[in-house]
Amino acid sequence: MDPVGSKDLAFRKICTERFVTSIYYCLLQQYLLVTIFLLFINFSILHPINWIVGTVRLLVSFYPWIASVPLAIAVVVHGIVLAKSCLLETRYHSTYCQQLYRNLIQRSILLLTNGTIGCLTAWLYTRFLRDEYRLLFLPSVQDDTVFLNDRFVYLVMSGVFGGCYFFLREQQNPDAVDFPIILLPKVAQYWNNLSSVLTKSMRKSVIGMFIYFSFYYTFSCLFRHKLASVLGGARLQEESTLYSFCSIVMDIRLLVYTWLFSALILSNINLMHVLFGIFLAEPQNFRIETSAFQANDEPLLADALAYKQIPIVQQLAVEDLFAIAEAQCLNRRKQLFSLTVPGGHPNNWRKLYDVCMKLIGDFTQELDQSIGGIELKPAPPMVLMGGVLRPTASMDKDRFLKKQYNQNFGIRSLSTPTLPGTPSSESNKQEAKSEGKRESKAMLFASMLKRIPGYDFLFTESKSAKSHYLLSVQSQLIVKVVQSLVAIASRSLYEDSYGVLQNDLPCIVHALLELKRVVDKIGSINLDVKKVDRNYIALKGAVKKSLYRFTTAFGPYIKHLVIEPEDIKALQGFVNFREV
Repeated sequence: MDPVGSKDLAFRKICTERFVTSIYYCLLQQYLLVTIFLLFINFSILHPINWIVGTVRLLVSFYPWIASVPLAIAVVVHGIVLAKSCLLETRYHSTYCQQLYRNLIQRSILLLTNGTIGCLTAWLYTRFLRDEYRLLFLPSVQDDTVFLNDRFVYLVMSGVFGGCYFFLREQQNPDAVDFPIILLPKVAQYWNNLSSVLTKSMRKSVIGMFIYFSFYYTFSCLFRHKLASVLGGARLQEESTLYSFCSIVMDIRLLVYTWLFSALILSNINLMHVLFGIFLAEPQNFRIETSAFQANDEPLLADALAYKQIPIVQQLAVEDLFAIAEAQCLNRRKQLFSLTVPGGHPNNWRKLYDVCMKLIGDFTQELDQSIGGIELKPAPPMVLMGGVLRPTASMDKDRFLKKQYNQNFGIRSLSTPTLPGTPSSESNKQEAKSEGKRESKAMLFASMLKRIPGYDFLFTESKSAKSHYLLSVQSQLIVKVVQSLVAIASRSLYEDSYGVLQNDLPCIVHALLELKRVVDKIGSINLDVKKVDRNYIALKGAVKKSLYRFTTAFGPYIKHLVIEPEDIKALQGFVNFREV
């Protein structure tokens, strides 16, 4: 079997198991929200026992399970779309137009599934209401004709609007997974999020309900008559759109139902993301040891760290590496420091070390190249008590000597005009003129395009775009790798009985100092770090903390471990705790 294919299959299996579990609990969540809805609408303070017993009897009956089948199918489809978005490889987009193009299909499908969930949720909840809110058609009292129920249409449309509006408003990123610092049990994580999500959803739904009022009043005149004609030519209860809207607004019970529908739809969508985050952030213990005698299908930690096709796999591997480095238990760290049998080679550590150094080196090189074309910050003017510092006699003397030196050695200033060259032939002149005209037309056309409002924002790559991408997307991974690598190196002083890490310590220090140099350079350029302020500070602090941890552990042996004189000089500030 192809080793690349087997690795890809193993990593996708890990993700698939988590996705299936998340979708399963999302289905169970629908019945929890239905229970909350039934307890709310059947509330009776005078008959509490009948209230609870009636709600439980309705929940265990056969009808709610059958009526919830369409919503369950929509939830499964939405979960599959979320799973596919989590499997997408993270890529850099130089312009905002490229980013919109790549995310257009994914966002459109998520918008469609959100609107479908909102519509089916509203339809399911109306099944438990009175006939005036539950039926699409109402019979006429005078004759055999039927009327289109405006209240039912209003409630179902509120579900569609709520699903689409809150998706566009919240702008949740499905492929972003937050790993908690302190890992709680899954039940505790869910219940902690449930109360906060329900509270925020009820508060936000008030504003959404008023926005839906204006939306429905604006567009109801366009589809009320068409909807009635499509549904068998039913009559409208109120021909006047304004009168129909006033009758809806004055129905307090209908307004409460609309607010409750919006709150539960928003809670449902947010809690689905919560469930996906809980199960995707579950720790995964990868295999460390390689054995030539046992066939094991479990993926290696080093392979998971180098696997960039699925970002969640790399994040799980980094979290597992950090747990190995900081754990009090020595069993898994001993596997890193052990030698292979047969051969006695440090293959376990060597594979992990090569991957970590490649990640740090590639990130440092890309970050250094991304800030290469950004201009430096202007130096602040030197101000004295009497005003701006004026040039002194010594400064004038240096300027005069520099000018005299340039004249003596024939060094011409760039501001002086060049001498006229020899005349060329007529053909060369014509070609030069035509080429100049073409270039001038192209430059004129490009300048006209750039004058269009929004052109630079959509189609032009800013100088700091790559830097923002690296700091906002990849820096979290590098922070964990740097801290884990230095933690393992520091503990190896007492745990590495074979000296596996001894030859690699100078390279680790050199890589950290190179990363620190590039990170410090960001503070001296015109880079708006406010957009990535948290990630930038975390990266800068992680590098400094790691260097301090290294010098604290290997302080007496620095001169014997570090080879490069520049690295030794750079580490003296950390050894003396005087680093600036």
